[in-house]
Order: sequence, then C-alpha cells, then structure tokens
Amino acid sequence: FGYELPDTVVLLTEGGHFLFLATKRKCEFVRVAVDQIPKGSTITKVTVMERNKADNNAQNYSTLLSEVESCRDGLEEKEKVKIGIFAKEYSTNTKTKNPVVTGWQDQIDAASETVETVDVTSAMGFVMMVKDPHELDCMKKSSVLSNKVLKHHFVNRLEDIIDKEESVTHEALAEGIEAILADPSKMKLKVSADIVRSAYDPIIQSGGGHDIRLSASSNEKVMKYDIITISFGAVYQNYCSNITRTFLVDPPKEVSDNYEALLAVHDVCLSSMRPGRPLKSVYAAAVEELIKQGRKDLVKKLPKNLGFAIGMDFRDSALTLSAKNNAKFQAGMTFNLAISFANIDLSSKGKDSVPEGSPVKEIENYALAIADTVQITENVPDVLTKHQKN
Repeated sequence: FGYELPDTVVLLTEGGHFLFLATKRKCEFVRVAVDQIPKGSTITKVTVMERNKADNNAQNYSTLLSEVESCRDGLEEKEKVKIGIFAKEYSTNTKTKNPVVTGWQDQIDAASETVETVDVTSAMGFVMMVKDPHELDCMKKSSVLSNKVLKHHFVNRLEDIIDKEESVTHEALAEGIEAILADPSKMKLKVSADIVRSAYDPIIQSGGGHDIRLSASSNEKVMKYDIITISFGAVYQNYCSNITRTFLVDPPKEVSDNYEALLAVHDVCLSSMRPGRPLKSVYAAAVEELIKQGRKDLVKKLPKNLGFAIGMDFRDSALTLSAKNNAKFQAGMTFNLAISFANIDLSSKGKDSVPEGSPVKEIENYALAIADTVQITENVPDVLTKHQKN
C-alpha cells in the first residue's frame, strides 16, 4: 500500500498465524485483513495488537511469546524454537527510534534458553525478489522516471553546456538531477513529490580517473568534454531503479572500440538472464564474449560482479551477478545489470589522434560503464531503462 511501517513487530508462524504489533494508526492498515483472508491462503489467522504504553506492551509481548512456545510441538525436549530475524536491523535498532521492536528483542534475548534467532535476510531477499504485478508496475514507473530525467534533463543540459562551452562542476550537475528527483514537477512531470526521491547521490565524472563504484561521488571539478559517465537512480513508492550511461566527446578510435566491446558484452549478458539459469552465467557470458572478440585484456578490467537484484532494497547482496553465484533467475525478479571496464590506460597514439585543445589529451586512464534496470520474464528480459546507449 505504499507506506513504510517502522517500529512494527510482525510474527509469522509456520502454521500461518500472522501477528502484528504497532501503533494504533499502523494497526488500522492491517485490521481490515482480519476477516478477509483469501480462500486457500497460507495465512490462517491474523491478530492485530495495538501498542500499550500503560504496561510497556507486557501483555502484547506475552501473547507473542506464547505463540512462539506453541511452535514447540514436534521438537525434541531441549531443542530451541527458531525465530527468523533480519540480523542487521536487529543489531542496529534503538530504544529511542524503535521502542516497540527493541522491547520485543529484549523478550527474545531473555528467552535464549528456549529460543534461538536465525538470520533470514538472504532467504527473505530471495523470496521477495520475485515481484507481483503491482510491484513490477512500481519498478517500471521508477525506471521510466530515471529514463526521463536522463533523456529530458541531463542529456539536454549536457548538449547545452558543450554547445555554449559553459563551465559547470560535476557536483552542480548532480544536484540538478537530485532536485528533479525530489520534485519531478520541475521538469513538468506529473508525479507526486511525496512518492519519489533519489536512490543515492547522482554520480557524474569526467576527465579520466573514473571511479565506477556506486559509493563514488560527484566532485567540485569542472566537467570536461571527454569521457563522461553518469549514474543515478529514482525511487518510486519505495521501489528503486538505476541507470548508468557513458557519453564520448572526440573519442580516439581505441576508446570507441572499447565502448563497442562494452556494448557487445552488455547484449550477451542480457541474453543470459533467463529463468532457470544461474546468476553466474551472466559473468561467464561476459568473459566468453571478450575472449571471442580477442579482448582478453579487457577481462581483467571487469568489476567483481556485473550487477545485483534491485527492488525495495537498492542492492541485494545475496543476489549479485558474480562469477560464483549459483542462485537461479526467476521470472518476476528485477536486476541492475551493470557492465563496466575500469582503469583503462589511454595510449599516446590515442591522445595524438584527437583535435588540438581536446580535453581527451589530458587523460591518463579512464572507465566505461553502462547499467540498466532489467526485469526477468518468461522469455527475453525486459530492459526497463530504455535510453539509448550509442
């Protein structure tokens, strides 16, 4: 329903009992489901409990613990009941921001002799990555927003800067993109500012020495008209998208050739993203294509992974497109497919081939990168960020 529910306890038992503990307003969202459980659902019962400040939720926690103990049937005498948790959040919750959740955590910790916590982050991430039609619609709208901001704002602005020979910093360009993602009406897009934002600080780089990591930042240097990379992502109703493009100005032939190799790798990687295939097949396809092109030199320029699953979480670390990930693609999953070559040296011959005064002459090394948000379908994968790459 498009709302975040912080400081909320959800207990779901193997038998299908769904227990929900939160403030009164949050409970109102869920209460309508109490008597509307779909026929055939694995959920058999819904219990909604409002936060009780009078007893610091003592009765509510007692109800939750009783439900946990009821799951002991079938266990050995000294065997502990396992409770799945999200370990990272479990360790970072604070009593100030999350009093309801931390109170429940205290109860779990106090029952350590009979209860055992198990980190289910990866497993839940895998389950949640197969999206329903509503989620896929949000992913598409998020991707369309990223695409429109790139096409109708950044590209137009870039062309204008080059035509007028303006001096604009990477940071200023990034701030312009972030401002539109915070309020799409600035670009006359009919999208409420309440449901969109930037997934991360936009990254714009030029002048060589590119850092292709998503942790990189746009610096205060003036953008050079040479090899320009841009990465950013929109969030629409909590669903993330990502797009990366490289723009070449007066490129030497060796740079253009490397970029063509990058596009070819992107295409074969995309073709390998089919249901039933392991995620590692994407990396294998990239290496195979480069070897086929006679470009073994570029294999070592590839990153450690070629993307990751994307959705409500920008990056799912358990579902990366690495060379060793045996998890399999499923229809309904969405990924950020990110292909790049990093730290490529520009030869003296390449520098000499460009016009006098070209900033390309000052480049020592550079990177090339493209990334798209991709939906896995029963047939060919659907690229949701459709802006052209050449």
